[in-house]
Amino acid sequence: MADPGLPPFMTNSAGGPPPAMDGSFGQSMGAFGALLKLQQNISDKFPKAKVPWNETRKFLKASTIELIRGTSLYKFHMKFFKDIGLGNMQLISYAPMHYIFAVPNNPVCNFYPALQNQKVCVATTDALHRFFREDLELECSVEETECIKNGDPVCKFKVDLQPISAYQVMLDEYDKKILSGIRPPVDDTELRERVRTLTIYKLLDSGRLSEIGNAYMQFANNMPVQEKVFDPPWKLQEELSSIADSHSTFGGAFGEMAKKIQVPDNSSPAAPKPPVSEETAKLQEEAKKTDSFAELLSKMKKEQQ
Repeated sequence: MADPGLPPFMTNSAGGPPPAMDGSFGQSMGAFGALLKLQQNISDKFPKAKVPWNETRKFLKASTIELIRGTSLYKFHMKFFKDIGLGNMQLISYAPMHYIFAVPNNPVCNFYPALQNQKVCVATTDALHRFFREDLELECSVEETECIKNGDPVCKFKVDLQPISAYQVMLDEYDKKILSGIRPPVDDTELRERVRTLTIYKLLDSGRLSEIGNAYMQFANNMPVQEKVFDPPWKLQEELSSIADSHSTFGGAFGEMAKKIQVPDNSSPAAPKPPVSEETAKLQEEAKKTDSFAELLSKMKKEQQ
C-alpha cells in the first residue's frame, strides 16, 4: 500500500493550521509533538476504518438525531475519533445530508495555547472530511463554524454531503424499484417507511417521482455501480463483547474469543476492484465536481450529442 503521506493540516499548503509561534519554545514543541502523534494515529487507523454501504445506508436513512445516534456507524465514528485523540465529538443538529458536530473541551485547541480569537481546529476539519470521503465514500464539504479559541463555548463542525454521492450510497435496489414505479417485495410497513425516506430526501413528491428523483434516475442509469460487501470495522469488537457477556468464566470466554481472532494473511492479494468503463469513470469524475443535477445532466446531454 502506498504511503498516504501527511494530511493537509501537516503540510505547507494554504489550508494548514495557524502557526504556534506566539507561544514559548516549549509550547511550540509540545504542539508539534501532539500534531505528529495525531497524524500518526490518523495514518495508522483511517485505512482500517472503511465502512460498507449497507451500514452507511442506515446512518443516512435515520431521520432524527436520536435515530442517528442509535446506528452502529455513529457509535463507531464517535469512539473512533475519541481514540484517535480528537475529543468527545457528538451530533447536535441534523437535516438531510447536513450534519453539525460539536466537540466540548476540544483537545485540538490545546495545540495552540498562545492563540486566541481565531479558529484553529484544522486537524478536526480534515479528519471529518477524510472519514466521510474515504471511509464512507461520501463526497462532502466540512467547515469549522465555531471554535473555543475564538470565544465560542464549544467547537462546531458542519458537514454537507454532495447529493449525488449521498443518493448513490443510500439507495438500495428496493429504493430504485420504488423510484421506477415498481413495488419491491416488502410488506406495507416497510414500503411506507421507504417512501417516507425517499420523500424526506426529495426524490418523491406526493408519492410520485420528483424532478430531483427523475434527474437522479437518469444519472444512475448512466453510471451503474457495484456495491462492495465486507464486514464493518466494529464487527469483531461486537462479537467479542457478545462472547464475554455469554460466558460465566474467563476461560470459556477466552477460548471462544481466540477462535474469532485470526492473524490476517498479508501475503494474500487484495480483491480486484470491479472494472469501470471509461464512460463510467468520466461520469464519476463529473459527479464529484458537480453540485446540482441540472448542471450534471447538461454535461451528460452534451456528451451524447
